Amino acid sequence: MNIFDQELRNAPCGIIFNENDEVLLVQRRFPPMSWGPPAGFPDSNESPPETIEREVFEETGISCEIMAPLGDYEFPEVRARLLIYVGMYVFGKLRCSYESKNVGWFPMDKLPEELSPPEEVIKKAFDLYKIAQSV
Repeated sequence: MNIFDQELRNAPCGIIFNENDEVLLVQRRFPPMSWGPPAGFPDSNESPPETIEREVFEETGISCEIMAPLGDYEFPEVRARLLIYVGMYVFGKLRCSYESKNVGWFPMDKLPEELSPPEEVIKKAFDLYKIAQSV
């Protein structure tokens, strides 16, 4: 059986923006080792927003508030289906964790080249963030 035949696990993922319209990204130490938003698998009885808020804090030192769901993105290479939500920075200071090589805030016009999920997903998240802010 190859990895593409195995069932995908749900992994909530938070695309988080700050007051300067920058996106929070993590350069992962483990596959996929590209830049991407914080994500992870839920603890027992944890909702996707709760998972994201925990993972964002664990991976980056940032506390966030989840605003809205964006959609799902299948990632068969790591047997995961990302349940993508958009959120906003609340407080905290950036720091790396054992899972990350680097963390940072990126302007939308200066996103890293190796990005997962792809740039178009990050841009859709930014559009939803702006809409949610205006409500």
